[in-house]
Amino acid sequence: MKTMTCRELGGPCGEALSAETWPDMVRRMTDHVIANHPDTAKEMETMHNDDPEKWGKEMRPKWESTPEN
Repeated sequence: MKTMTCRELGGPCGEALSAETWPDMVRRMTDHVIANHPDTAKEMETMHNDDPEKWGKEMRPKWESTPEN
């Protein structure tokens, strides 16, 4: 299990999100942003439409370097 904040994953707040795997973290972050940060969700959707791999390329190394808790 790894825990990262919304902010560490490119979002605007410090809420902690935990997941066992990178795909689970992506789902948790997506759900969190949609539910709590609609403006950020729109920005992320635009970024995804422009370059579907950009966010993952930037955030996956952060996930990989985050220690297990």
